Amino acid sequence: MGVFLIFLSTGAGVAIAGYLMIEPPAAPGPVPTPIPGLGDDGGNTAQKVIAPVEPGGPRTLLVLGSDRRAKNSRDSRMGQEPHSDTIVLVRLDPKRHRIAVLSLPRDLSVTIPGDADGVKINQAYDDGGAALTAKTVKYLFAPAAGGDFKINGVIDVNFRGFQEAVSYVKGVYIDVDRKYYNPEGTGYAAIDVKAGYQRLAGSDALAYVRYRHGDSDLYRNARQQDFLRQATAQRSVRELTSINDAKKLFGILQQYFSFDKNFKSRRNLAGLLKTAVNFAMNHTVVNQIKFRGIAESDDPTVDTRLFISPENLDKIYNDFMTGAHSKNPPRSDVVVTEKKSEARAASRLTGLVSGRRAGEDMAVLAAKKLDMPFYFPRLITNRTQYVTGTPRIYKIKDEDGKRHNAYRIVAYAGETGEYWGVQGLTWRDPPILADPDRLRKLRNGRTLMLYYDGAKIVRVAWKTPRGVYWVSNSIGRKISNARMVAIAASLTRLHS
Repeated sequence: MGVFLIFLSTGAGVAIAGYLMIEPPAAPGPVPTPIPGLGDDGGNTAQKVIAPVEPGGPRTLLVLGSDRRAKNSRDSRMGQEPHSDTIVLVRLDPKRHRIAVLSLPRDLSVTIPGDADGVKINQAYDDGGAALTAKTVKYLFAPAAGGDFKINGVIDVNFRGFQEAVSYVKGVYIDVDRKYYNPEGTGYAAIDVKAGYQRLAGSDALAYVRYRHGDSDLYRNARQQDFLRQATAQRSVRELTSINDAKKLFGILQQYFSFDKNFKSRRNLAGLLKTAVNFAMNHTVVNQIKFRGIAESDDPTVDTRLFISPENLDKIYNDFMTGAHSKNPPRSDVVVTEKKSEARAASRLTGLVSGRRAGEDMAVLAAKKLDMPFYFPRLITNRTQYVTGTPRIYKIKDEDGKRHNAYRIVAYAGETGEYWGVQGLTWRDPPILADPDRLRKLRNGRTLMLYYDGAKIVRVAWKTPRGVYWVSNSIGRKISNARMVAIAASLTRLHS
């Protein structure tokens, strides 16, 4: 759902926008017509949904991922209409060098203007497609915006387009927190993706970002946003800077992406070009904005709608527009050495228990199969349970096709849908470890690389001469920053 925006946030955006301004776009196949009903097609100006934006200024885009399935799919045979499977607002803010991503739960209870009250937001797509969905999102945020909530562009993406775009960049390396598995014929979309850092492409990538069986729509939104954030670090994405690449890529995008009528105008493309140049030249941060404060109905087994109060919606709006409560700390390449007082405070940290015995048991098993040093955490959270079959020992190919040894420890955090883990690789410079936000040197000489999403640490990594290791926080960021650092600092080998 966010693939197009990934390209805009890199050098590829410069090439694409530049190409479109030089010669008319062409696609190898039929191109969808512009999204109707947005008021930009000569209709009543008062009904216009898309707001113009100055070139290079901040803009808000609405991205919809709709489940238009193949004609032979089960849903198609049952006569089901396409739903808006994913509803995402993206804020491109060149002044703040920031991309904010906000996923709206499709079960969110809303008012659909002129259509229905107290219904799920994805019904807007059923009743009026992308245009009515845009109007519904504007109506939802209007009180928080103090009037008109401006949307500057609408992009409607179908699943085939997502798969084609991800495959064009040869897949995306993703830090998968646990095993995702649904066999064929269960009534849910089939998926078989194992835990661990790996490259996902095609149907596997689509199944991963769509999965919500076993947790909830909020967790799926978090996976989608994490996919977007990790995709920006791919070498194959960053290298899409030639006009020839731009032609091929936009040919793919045009066939599977529908835009509002003004999106491909020269004025709008000039603005996107200016924004892309800004993002390419600066350290652009992708912030995941949590849709927090969600409440269920009194009987969620019968009524699956989700509810949000006006107060919480105001907070979400401010986070999205300004970065409040979601800003990463200022990035720094300076190595900060741990002080004695900090080391003493870490030794007294609560909420952690010894995990040495379980770690040693895993190390003994791993030694028989793994051709690399195996590090396990001596400290774990007090509700941690290791999942069956952990650690997973496997091989991974880097971007040049070279195979590397790898392992993944998967730990259940004691709360539905929440898993943290330890990853080891002999590939010492994977994309996920590019550009750490902070560097911290421990008193034992180990230098930790810290990676943030807003104020929360999502990953703590450490390199050795033979490999690289990191601790990944759970999807819901349930492990505190101090505990993340303490767990990473406790990584040790058998008998050490």
